[in-house]
Order: sequence, then C-alpha cells, then structure tokens
Amino acid sequence: MLSAVGIALVATAFLAGLTGTWSPCGFSMVDSLGRGTREGRPAVTVAACLAFAVGAVVGGAAVFVALSALGSLLGGGDNRATLAAFAVATGGAAAELRGLRVRPQIRRQVPEPWRRVLPLPVAAALYGVLLGVGFATFVLTFAVVSLAAISVALGDPALGIAVGAAFGAGRALPVVVLAPASRTSWAARGLELMAERPRILRGFRAADGLALAAAALALAAGPAWGARQMASSGSDPSVSNHMFAYDAGHGGGVLRSGGRELRLPGSDPAVGAGFVAWRRGDVVTVLNSHTKATVSRRIRGVDAVAVSRRWLAWRARRARGERIGVTRLPAGGPARRVASIQGAARLSRPELDGNRLAYSVAGRGGSRIVIANLRTHRRRIAVHSRRSQLLQPSLRGPGLLYVSIDRCGQQLVLRRRGRERVLLRGRPLSRTDAGYEPGHTSQGSGTGPCPHRSEGTRSMLWTTALGRRWAYVTLIRPRFAHSGARILRVRR
Repeated sequence: MLSAVGIALVATAFLAGLTGTWSPCGFSMVDSLGRGTREGRPAVTVAACLAFAVGAVVGGAAVFVALSALGSLLGGGDNRATLAAFAVATGGAAAELRGLRVRPQIRRQVPEPWRRVLPLPVAAALYGVLLGVGFATFVLTFAVVSLAAISVALGDPALGIAVGAAFGAGRALPVVVLAPASRTSWAARGLELMAERPRILRGFRAADGLALAAAALALAAGPAWGARQMASSGSDPSVSNHMFAYDAGHGGGVLRSGGRELRLPGSDPAVGAGFVAWRRGDVVTVLNSHTKATVSRRIRGVDAVAVSRRWLAWRARRARGERIGVTRLPAGGPARRVASIQGAARLSRPELDGNRLAYSVAGRGGSRIVIANLRTHRRRIAVHSRRSQLLQPSLRGPGLLYVSIDRCGQQLVLRRRGRERVLLRGRPLSRTDAGYEPGHTSQGSGTGPCPHRSEGTRSMLWTTALGRRWAYVTLIRPRFAHSGARILRVRR
C-alpha cells in the first residue's frame, strides 16, 4: 500500500509520461504502430500496441528501480535524503510552473530502421523500452529529472518500481489509443491539435508542476516525521542480522528472512542470534533456524518474549503486577526473576543482546531504562528521567534505542557511548501552549512549558528494534490497538 508520498510520486510519473507524447518519438510511434491499420491488418497494430505498452512499463520500472537501488546502497532514505528530495520536488515544480526550457536536452531519437527490418510487434516492444527509460530520447518535462533524483534520494526500490511503471504507462497510453484509430478523423484531429496548439503541452507541464508540488508537500508532511514504512499493518518489531519479525495482529507473527515472508504459529515473535521465539497462549516456543530444533515452555501470563543465543526472556502479567523472567537456552532450566513491579508501575517488553537484558520501568516517580548482565547478575540504570517517559528500549552492541515522550513532543533516541542522537521527532500527544496567543506580544505573559505551540497528534511512538543499519519503531494509535499500528524504519 502506497503512502501519501508514493501516491503523489506515482501520479507525477504518470503525468510526466503523458507529457512525453509531444516528443518527436511520440508522434512517430503513433505513425509506426498504426501501419498495420493503414494496411488493413488491425490485428498487427493491436499486437504492436500491446508489445509497446509492456516494453514501456518494463523500461520505466527497470530504470527507476535501478536508481532507487543505487540510492539504497548510498544510504538514501534518511532525514537528510528526504530533505534533498523535498528540495528537488520544490525546484522541479517551480521550473515547470514557470515553463522553463528543459536543459540540457537529449536530442537522440529511437532507431528508425527497426520498424523496417523487424516484425512490427518486436520493434514496438524495443521502442517501448527506450521510451519507457525516459532518458533515451527528448525530455519534455523537468518532472522526469526530478523523479530520477527523488528515487535516488529516497532509496526505496519498491517505490521505484511503482514510479517507473506509472511513467511507462503514461508514455504508452496516448500511443496505444491513437495508433489503432489512425485512420479515423478524431485521431487525426487530435494529432493536429497536439502539433499546432502549444498551449496543450504547456497545460500538461503545468499539471506536472502541480503534481511535483503535491509530492513536495507530502514529503514535508512525511509519514511519521520522514521515516520509511516497513510494514503497513504490524507492531513490536524484532531484528537480528538477516531476520526481521513482527506481530501482525489477530494472534499472528510474521518472519522475514532471505527474501521470504513466513507466518508463524503464534504471536509476539522475537529473533536473536539465529533463534526465533513466539508465544501461543501461555506456551512459548523457541526455534533454532539452523537445526530446526524447538524448545517449548509454559509460562503463566506471558505476553512478550525476547531471545538470544543463550537466553530466553519474557514479561508476564499477574494479578499483583508484572515481572520479567529469564531461562537459559537451549536446555532450559529453572526460571530466574530479573524484575518485578506492583501497582501503577509498568515494565516494557524485554530486549536481549547476548548476555545483556534491557527493559524500562515507568512509575509515579519517573521512568528509567535498566540494563542487566545476566551472566554477572549486575545491573545499571542507563537513562533516568522524572519529566519524560522513557519507553521500550532495544540493544545492539554499544547502541541503546528508546522512545522518550514528554508534554512537548515525542522522540526516538539512539544513545551510544554516552552521546544521544534524535532519529525521529513527533508532535506531543496533547495540545501544547506557548504561553501567549498568536499575533500578540509575549511580553509579561510568561512562557509555557514548551517553546512552540502544537495541536498534538493521535499517533504514538511505541516498541522499538535496533539493527545494524536501521532503527525500527511502531507507530500506534492507542484507541485502535493493532488495527492502527504500523512499523517505520529510519537510518540510525
């Protein structure tokens, strides 16, 4: 499912493809593919049009997915790259709306001999690939160049496929409509208007500019503060090397590994060091992904698990409160209690990295993130705050990822060797007041707790996972539970 940014970019690509019809190659394609109709062989024209459409879509998808893959390798998709994509979209929109000449221009045309030496459907397919590429012949709109740069900046191959296919479809549509009807008066009149009325081309370029402006606005608003969507419906991510797992709701877990997506026979999955764990009711199962051996354990009240090479950890809820326990793998053994709370306090789900276990404790006196060494039995408070809620930590090496929420906003924070970096920012969960009304002086009115006024948001940052290159976070709407949850990722 495409995001608002994806929809805007796909619409821009389709309009840019339509605009390309005004190139010399566009007019020649209508004439070349309509040859079968003029010679009394309409079936040949239909076959050629189908081949041309397929070639255009394939050519567009291939180019834009390659650009997106290049952007992914270069580290695209982070906040700086999104800002660059916004600048490109804004500049392209301004150039199109002003009607500036496209420079530098590509003045090559498609090879003319193909239509004479090759069967028409074969030649049409090759012509379609060249026109779908977008840069093999004349470029009539800045939207083509802008979309290419944006694809590199965002570095999302799935979005690149959608954008390229939409561009190819836009290039093919006028040709496949006009070529079979080349002997009719309305088709001849349409081509005449296209050739003689520059205002029509100017109108299409203006539409390209408006579509790019919409894409710029979507990039500025960005899904969850510029992060990339990893799963449109899911929560509680867990990542370890090549494995990624999350809860898809309705009692089902999903595991992605090696380019495949598998449904797990339980919920709340976790991965770590080649192991996969999930729960089904009060039964927790751990699978060794290499040997396929499984270990099961019944834990009353369990609702979250974590796994590493040597340990299985869980959170269990009881009538008197919550507790976090662990046991050794693979043989199991007696459970060991690591933390427990009662009353209004809350424990986060546990997170494991080797022998280290991380969890957060939130209560009336503030919140803290604790890291316990299960081998040495030592523990330390990594972060503490009396004003902010510190939630849902994740560990990987020296990195600690967690969510911080206060009255002024939300943050996804990466802490590494004592230094903190904010990966994502979001609006507060309730409306904030700057201390004075807009348009009035702030003199004598005092200041509010927050430097800026905000209307607040219904979306909340929640569970996290920390990978080698990416940080993951669940974005939930608390009133809708799993049905309103999605997983986002941002470069760490």
